[in-house]
Amino acid sequence: MIGIEVVKQSKSNFRLTGWKVFFIIVSFFGVIMAVNFVMAYYAIHTFSGMQTEKPYESGLAFNRAISEAKIQASRGWNVDVRMERAADGSVGMKVTLNDAASQPLDNLIIKAALRSPIDSKRDHLLSLVSEGQGKYSGVTSAEAGQWDVAIVAESDGATVYRSINRVILH
Repeated sequence: MIGIEVVKQSKSNFRLTGWKVFFIIVSFFGVIMAVNFVMAYYAIHTFSGMQTEKPYESGLAFNRAISEAKIQASRGWNVDVRMERAADGSVGMKVTLNDAASQPLDNLIIKAALRSPIDSKRDHLLSLVSEGQGKYSGVTSAEAGQWDVAIVAESDGATVYRSINRVILH
């Protein structure tokens, strides 16, 4: 005999009314707004967006650096920097400065620095000694790797030449 089973559907008392839809929509957007406010609060209070302490003064210093670079370029100086590692592991630096007419530039105070691109604790400062005829030299101990060579020439207390170049020491 074949039996037929009748399934009764239970009637639910749930009715979706206009007020329920209203509260669902308000709750949905309320959660989104709450998350946005929390994110905005933490974004404002954890990073101010300030890159420098005195941005106006930094901007003025940058403008001065640009005008100093233009003056430096107009001089037409020829600067040759040579670095060699000695047998004892030290690094010798020789800087030759000539003006636009290829005349040696003497009576300058030359300061140089080997700056590590990744750790300022590894930096080496050099005061180069004049050898005459626009030649200056100095010695330091530096590990092999990449270095930024910063050279500053001063005359009568004013900076007359500045350069920074990346080199690789072996």
